[in-house]
Amino acid sequence: MLHYDATMSNENDLSPREFLRQARFSPEQAEKRFRNARSHIENGLFISHSGLDYHRILDQIVHPVMYQLIESDWYFIHSRVSGGAAGYRQLVQAALNWCDKFMVVISERSIGNEWVLAEVEWAIEKARPILAVRLDEHGWPDITSRLNVRPEGLPVVPIFDFSSDIPRAQNELTNSLKELLVKFPHRLPISGSS
Repeated sequence: MLHYDATMSNENDLSPREFLRQARFSPEQAEKRFRNARSHIENGLFISHSGLDYHRILDQIVHPVMYQLIESDWYFIHSRVSGGAAGYRQLVQAALNWCDKFMVVISERSIGNEWVLAEVEWAIEKARPILAVRLDEHGWPDITSRLNVRPEGLPVVPIFDFSSDIPRAQNELTNSLKELLVKFPHRLPISGSS
């Protein structure tokens, strides 16, 4: 399992923000626990979202946009089948560390989601390139107003509006992801690297 400071209690007692900030990440332990995950998602795109939006994200973003760009294993989107509740915290921590690009899906459901907020905050603190997708009337300010980040520390984030003209948003997101992949290519890790 992961290593923790002696002052930390049970990891399940920590809020998502506390866990992502305080729990030390061990690539070796994560690789043992989540076999093959690193080889699939390293240098990939982490998709932060509310689980309640999962099927819409698959239908409107993952299948029509992601599958057109590169093999299907270059991104991480959590679902009940990708780890379940017992390993959720460690799986998210590993995926955040292994992915070098970040996308948040903003909706009424995600703006109050503890995990989404913690993941966005982590991505900002680690200076990951961030993209944002809007599913409804909520936007980037609805997320950032709930973060523990100083306004001057907020990055400029491109927003893709999937609340109305979905084909246009899909084209814009595709073009932006292509540019991001040029700057931060998806490469398979070298065997034995950490």
